[in-house]
Amino acid sequence: MVRRSFAGLLWAACLSASAVAAPAGTTDTMTVRGRFLYTAAGERVVLRGVNEMFSASPDPTGERTMPEIAKTGANAVRIMTNPRYPATSLDTVIRNAVANGMIPIVECHAATGKWEKLGDCVAYWTRGDIVAVIRRHRRWVMVNIANEAGKEVAKADFLAGYRDAIARIRSVGIDVPLIIDGSDWGKEYRMLLDSWAPLNAADPRHAIIVSAHSYWVGTEEERKTPYREIIARVVRDDIPFILGEGPTGAGWDCKASPYRWAMGALQQADIGWLTWSWGMVPNGDCRAENRYDVTDGGRFGAWKSESGEAMMISDPASIRNTSRRPCSIDKAGAGCIRSERKRRTR
Repeated sequence: MVRRSFAGLLWAACLSASAVAAPAGTTDTMTVRGRFLYTAAGERVVLRGVNEMFSASPDPTGERTMPEIAKTGANAVRIMTNPRYPATSLDTVIRNAVANGMIPIVECHAATGKWEKLGDCVAYWTRGDIVAVIRRHRRWVMVNIANEAGKEVAKADFLAGYRDAIARIRSVGIDVPLIIDGSDWGKEYRMLLDSWAPLNAADPRHAIIVSAHSYWVGTEEERKTPYREIIARVVRDDIPFILGEGPTGAGWDCKASPYRWAMGALQQADIGWLTWSWGMVPNGDCRAENRYDVTDGGRFGAWKSESGEAMMISDPASIRNTSRRPCSIDKAGAGCIRSERKRRTR
């Protein structure tokens, strides 16, 4: 959500094409089957978690922040990066997420609202030192190619831009699931859902997930409409989808949104969500009661708003009450998700 705005050398020469086009049965990364995400061990995971602005944080590798987020029971965390965020920090923040039981989703913030900057994010992901980090953590990490790239983007340009991004990222041996945000600061979802099939077809791994951000405005019913349309389309057409930022207590106008209703609807539909944002780094938007910050200073229990507490722990559809970690991750906890194969053999 934050409105902030090196090229690198491709690493393709030292990787074979077989590393990119691995067979569907490969089990050393997470995979996408139908509309669902599966771990390398075969556990089906519905993501529940938060975002945090680690590349702008006084705790850039999450040494203090990750354990605090983990207290909610979250099974995922979306990690803000930018092209100046060093590979050493990326390596450590991913390691800290996994060590605390959470799937790391790394996203590049350089193209937020700027379609012409999509290439800057692709250059970051294809830089040799960054590629090495992603491959080192390929069992758990996912790459969100670019946060909210572009304002109004024509469908032809959207498809061409992301086809090129997918090809370049796969060419350097990154074989983890890739996440693509909607344009219009993440709010656009109709074209995004229409684009999933051709983009997934263009991916040799067939592991494309699409993501929208819930800063919609209007009456309460108008704010519910995108959720309803997304849920219906995702379920009908078997589209892998997550709400990459949301539900939030407010739209971009900072007026209240039906986040409790949205959490319940997403839970019923088995659709993942990651609200914006944890709060170690204060947001510059919506500082009143409908603020986006979940916590004051990143401390579990120091809730900055009613919506933050509800989404984390107190609502029946909160992270604490609905998130389940895969049994194969560290600190999975009681009630963790087992693979379908293991459940059949028990």
